[in-house]
Amino acid sequence: MKIRRQFLLALFLLFGAFSAFAQTPKQELNDKFWEAVRKGDVPETTALLDQGAEVNAKFRYGTTALFKAAERGHLEIVKLLLARGADVTVKDTFYGATALTWALDNDHIEIVTLLLQKSPGETGDVLMTGVRDGKPALVKIALDSGNLKPDALVPALVVATDAKDKGEIVEMLKKAGAVLPPTLDAAVLQSYVGKYKAEDGTEIQITATDGRLSALPTGQRPFVLMAIDPTSFRPVEFEGIVITFKADPGNTMSMELKRTGRGTNTTQLKRVVEAKQPYR
Repeated sequence: MKIRRQFLLALFLLFGAFSAFAQTPKQELNDKFWEAVRKGDVPETTALLDQGAEVNAKFRYGTTALFKAAERGHLEIVKLLLARGADVTVKDTFYGATALTWALDNDHIEIVTLLLQKSPGETGDVLMTGVRDGKPALVKIALDSGNLKPDALVPALVVATDAKDKGEIVEMLKKAGAVLPPTLDAAVLQSYVGKYKAEDGTEIQITATDGRLSALPTGQRPFVLMAIDPTSFRPVEFEGIVITFKADPGNTMSMELKRTGRGTNTTQLKRVVEAKQPYR
């Protein structure tokens, strides 16, 4: 029995060594590649790519070497990786962030500019980050890109106008054609206040504070709405949702929630009428 156990152990070790030998070289090459990118070593990174390192190899949380280069601010490495086919659309599995997100978070302006040329779909993120954080340089990058539609400037102007210290950004946005959304009467906004419920159980609470509506989906964080017209609203901070109130004369009875993006779907919600308590 002892001999058999020793034989099985030797077989296991031999097979394990063979498997490691078969799999390790590529992984080791990619790991060295990651480390070279982390250090910002252009010659070594180039050499490892020439040896077969995968420019879009996935590492922890699905990140690629481009993430690390963007985070560290290694501009020449970023240029090299892009030239070798680095995919700027990759999102990590933890934050859902891209390489450009990391460049934004670490104020690497030149890298943001470079990545945005390859990923125009993130222009809105660059704009809103610049507005929220009070960074005119980012706002300028977004405006100069030519990738923004006029309606994308409206929420940016709303956010900038709400702050007292963002006058420069407000002027930049106005010069680019941004205008504030329509101002609605307080009574109109109040008529939309209430709880709305869909047939699938989805609930959204609408509130009005300081001349603004806010939406609070059950189990989620609230978001402030801005008017598109007297009955339609969208979130200030992000795109992809339009809420339209549908009213009988003098009384809002339902709400349509439209989600856009890769596909459009619409949910109908009816306002919940609270039962009146009988007098005692």
